[in-house]
Amino acid sequence: MPASTTNRFPLLGEPIALDLANTRVRRQGETVDLLDTPAALAAWLRYEHARLPWAGTVTGGDVTAVRELRDAVVVLLDAAQQHTRAPASALHSLNAALADGRATSLQLGWTDTQPHLVAPRAHTRRSVLLHALAADAIALLTGPDAKRLRQCAHPDCILRFVATNPRRRWCCDATCGNRARVARHYLRHREAH
Repeated sequence: MPASTTNRFPLLGEPIALDLANTRVRRQGETVDLLDTPAALAAWLRYEHARLPWAGTVTGGDVTAVRELRDAVVVLLDAAQQHTRAPASALHSLNAALADGRATSLQLGWTDTQPHLVAPRAHTRRSVLLHALAADAIALLTGPDAKRLRQCAHPDCILRFVATNPRRRWCCDATCGNRARVARHYLRHREAH
């Protein structure tokens, strides 16, 4: 997992759906949820501000909703990588987030004798955010990058990435790749002595 002094999130330059999935990491053998509080989600949203619609404060309900969507995205990414059937519950969660925040256009209504404008229903900030996250996950899962989804090969890392190079094995060569090379070097030298 890449270390960064500027933030606590492993932002690897991946699609937003992978950045979301990568908010659960392994540290010292333990799985850690980086979106564990409203302040943590607010910080992640600030780092992703160029790609995600959000303004205002973050609530505990927002944290719960984003984490539930993230969990569904992770399950769907796993199914895509393993070429297995996706669980219906994960599909439902993703599709519900997509439908709830969908932008609706104006519609024409009709009373008994008169046409009238029907305005779209109001959306919450949360539904718009979840829609953006779900739409990116769908684009990733159904687009050309779906075949290049990978999980870091380092045994202590659970980060995901799109392998732009077919030989890429690590989320970040400078950290996880280097750890693997150091471990191999140590093992060779230990066996030689």
